[in-house]
Amino acid sequence: MKLNLIILLILVGFSNCQSQTINEEDRVEEIIKEGVNNKIEVEIHSRVDMTKIEIRAIANLWINYLNSEPDKISDNPYWNEEEKNLYEGFDLSRNLLYQFPSGQLLRHFKPKILSIEKEGDNYGIRTMYSAEGLEGEYRKSNPWAIQKLYAVQENSEWRLKNSLPIITADWNRKTVGKISFIYPHNHKFNQELADKANQFCNQISREFNFPEWEPFDFYITHSGDELGKLLNFDFFFAGYTTGIGMNEKRMLLSGFGSEYYPHEFVHLIVPKFERHSLIDEGFATWKGGAGGGKTFEESAILLANELTDNNTVSFSDIIDKKWGWQYTAYYTTGAILCHAAYENGGIRLVNELLQIPDDRDNLIDNLCSIFNIEKTEFEAFWRVEVLKFRNI
Repeated sequence: MKLNLIILLILVGFSNCQSQTINEEDRVEEIIKEGVNNKIEVEIHSRVDMTKIEIRAIANLWINYLNSEPDKISDNPYWNEEEKNLYEGFDLSRNLLYQFPSGQLLRHFKPKILSIEKEGDNYGIRTMYSAEGLEGEYRKSNPWAIQKLYAVQENSEWRLKNSLPIITADWNRKTVGKISFIYPHNHKFNQELADKANQFCNQISREFNFPEWEPFDFYITHSGDELGKLLNFDFFFAGYTTGIGMNEKRMLLSGFGSEYYPHEFVHLIVPKFERHSLIDEGFATWKGGAGGGKTFEESAILLANELTDNNTVSFSDIIDKKWGWQYTAYYTTGAILCHAAYENGGIRLVNELLQIPDDRDNLIDNLCSIFNIEKTEFEAFWRVEVLKFRNI
């Protein structure tokens, strides 16, 4: 949540540095036109030996990909067919790197190929995304990322491939129930936690009458940086995380070095649906705890105590992430609403809550319908539900 705010400030700050005379609407229109009409320029470091035919071919492959709107899901001709057939969103770094349209982002944080090096039968491609003209605090968020993925041979042609299957090719694997744990050789496997993980998933599924959950792969690393390498980041800033669940890919990655990660397990057990993220993350926080190892109750108490001292904070401030990111207010608010639904109507009402679609404009109306209250009453209702956790 904090990172999204930083992104916006950086891009606004960069635009302001470029011209003080262009008003905001004109600048936005100018950026959009740039994204449509102009090619993404990619600088190449002198370490990259462009006199070699293979390296030149791979550099051109990568440059073509960066110019193919990589933030969008498509049958991209520059990516390998195997991964395109496996995953609709085949580039594992896409959602994290492109938090703004690629045509806009890549003109601010310009790509520079740092190296193209042979690794076995493949080539590793390392690219830095950095901006010029950032001032003051904005400079601290530069570079945006250093990305590393691979070029592999497919039908005698070079195609792009994620780092994950290459890095983890010789990792240890152990299946417990329907979870396949995949972990590096320096990790000591904890059978007790693995059993607990499988039991937790079964328990959540039974408790809420969810359909039978599908098996998934759980990749265990020991830090956010190690996790980032599996997501194609050699330097992980854009979208930095220590855990991510990908329901559609049946994949979970953790940087905590543990077989037990209940918050992310929930994301892989709850039925697939394009629900509002407040409810999606709220349900995972309610049943699986928040980041940093905090339980739902600990997070709720923290939010309630902070809200007590901030009478002007509104529900919209939480939804728009204008306040409380340091208290995980967004996730915790969703969790408290899940708790309130359970208190008011049990499993049935929680499952109704999980059917709220990803529609910001109608979110409050949908919540009012579920809790059977008037829209004018919602602000007070939300605050009362949060403050119930004060000084528990």
